[in-house]
Amino acid sequence: MKIFIIGGGATGSVIAHFLAESKDVEAVLVGDINTRKAKRFLPNNPKVSLQQVDATQKDKVTLLAKGFDLLINASLSQFNKILLDAALEAGVNYQDLASKWDNAKVEQLDFHEKFKAKNLVGLINASASPGMTNLVAKLLSLKFDRVDSIKIRLLENVSSDMPFTAWSKEIAFDEVTQTPYVWDKNRFVAKDNFGEEELFSFPEPFTNRKCYLVSQEEVGTLPIYIKAKYVDLKIGGTEIEFVYTLFKIGLLKNKLVRIGNALISPYELITKVWPDVPSPQEMKKLAASPKFRDAHFWASVIVAGAADKKKKILRGDILFPPQAEVNKLHSGSNYISYAAGASAAIFALETLKLKEKGVYSPEALDKETAEAIAERLKKSGIKIEIGEAV
Repeated sequence: MKIFIIGGGATGSVIAHFLAESKDVEAVLVGDINTRKAKRFLPNNPKVSLQQVDATQKDKVTLLAKGFDLLINASLSQFNKILLDAALEAGVNYQDLASKWDNAKVEQLDFHEKFKAKNLVGLINASASPGMTNLVAKLLSLKFDRVDSIKIRLLENVSSDMPFTAWSKEIAFDEVTQTPYVWDKNRFVAKDNFGEEELFSFPEPFTNRKCYLVSQEEVGTLPIYIKAKYVDLKIGGTEIEFVYTLFKIGLLKNKLVRIGNALISPYELITKVWPDVPSPQEMKKLAASPKFRDAHFWASVIVAGAADKKKKILRGDILFPPQAEVNKLHSGSNYISYAAGASAAIFALETLKLKEKGVYSPEALDKETAEAIAERLKKSGIKIEIGEAV
């Protein structure tokens, strides 16, 4: 298997690491517009090579992709359509980690029939969240005769005395300023940013955490493949509380503000002064500092419905390794890039085995494949705990 990854940053480098470690993978080519920066992240493995490429240059991507088995977009979701087109022209399978998800539309699904006609697979939103959250929703839904609701709750919690960015600050800030949607009675309903606050208990010690509605892709695809009356997603933890504060005081707005003789965009100011994602070398130093204690990214999926004519609620908790464990599992990566990269790599190793052609997300996978992926997670230090909801 030969795999071409677009994006050699924190997450793309973790994907490259895991794929290069697999005996099923012959070669991994990583394409990035900034090769100097990518070199700081990529693993030192003879299977992994680096090529300078701009994701917007479809012809160059298409040329490079020919002869590969899978093209992965580990860069920005705004490149999805370009790279889907490139995959079609090159005749290779495709995977990405997220949707642009504007106005309740999952743009990659427009390519379903084209991929099907060319006998190709396009596995979209295949990472941690979205991705493993969708997969767990599928596994839980199989235990029901009727699904009434699917609720996803994410926790991002950092215990640190210094500023820290685990993933693209631009993506993070853009996500929380997009209009969040819920699926309610067969239609998407727009909601207020950070709306419908609730207290939710993640596994110990993160009980009774405030969670808020945020725009995320799971809501866009789950109702397509799992017939549910209601779907929503909320996030809790220190990171969302921090971003919510920025949002409330207007620092995530692009509207120019006059300060003296200067006109300044609060959003541009915040993205400029807030630190970038640390390189592996920087992450090792940060993790060794007593000022950085730990960081967690967990996900809970709650499915309610009926089975054997009885009401039933099941819960699946996905416990991605905290930073303290990530330091041992893959030193230099962070708690988000490890979760996203390891999950994406596991999906990638299954993609070429998929018999169903076309473009779809993980909850569309059959029971056998979904269970096989869940089993692979255990070897990466990712735990899934399923049981009755209390």
